Amino acid sequence: MSSIQAFAPAAGTVDVPADALAALVRDAGAPRFIETLLAFCRQSIGADFVSVFARAGAGGPRLVGTATTTGPDNTRRAAEGYMQHYASDVNFALMARADDRTYMTYQTAADITSVGYRRACYDRTGIADRLSYVRADRHGALSISVYRSRRSGRFSERDCDRTSALMPILVAAVDRHAAADRARGCSSIEQFERELARRHRALTAREREVAARVKAGLSARQIGLDLGIAETTVISHRKNAYARMGLGGLRELLQQ
Repeated sequence: MSSIQAFAPAAGTVDVPADALAALVRDAGAPRFIETLLAFCRQSIGADFVSVFARAGAGGPRLVGTATTTGPDNTRRAAEGYMQHYASDVNFALMARADDRTYMTYQTAADITSVGYRRACYDRTGIADRLSYVRADRHGALSISVYRSRRSGRFSERDCDRTSALMPILVAAVDRHAAADRARGCSSIEQFERELARRHRALTAREREVAARVKAGLSARQIGLDLGIAETTVISHRKNAYARMGLGGLRELLQQ
């Protein structure tokens, strides 16, 4: 049964392996952080999936990272499915409130009324349920979710309490990672966008956004998730951007 409640860490203390906690701190800001976060949640609460989404301003969610123990195809399916159906998700609705409050939400696959959302994100990936922390911050909303697969079975009440108690640790680690990732990635992308705007005024705003992210090393799938557009749309904008700039491809873009 789905639920939404104001977040308050569960009372008491929770023992966590020192090496797992050390890895979480060490890898904040590193490319492998989401996999380390999954390993920590797997060891602590038996989670099979993790996902982290951020939101700033009035746009859609931005994927910070997602990982699963059930294979890379499921990671891709879950992320792409969510970016197509996030408008049907209770977590995104809470993030969009921007009321500076924090929440814990719980839902099972059966609780999802949107057939497309349920099929794309839960049925195709084998997810049984999801437990989430949501921060509805007007300056930077955030959701951190852990999931169980149907094979593992749903989270128990004890699992939910343990997750709540651990959540301040997860939030601190994710915030540190997101800040480092944003500082590193956004500074480069923003710089590339400024350079492209100065040197190639014929580019549309979207073509400039795509080209800057291509130059920053993002794949078409990553760019689509970041901008909230389809991968095929990214490829189309990329092709048009190359044409407007008179470039033959990536190698020539990197020389700009």
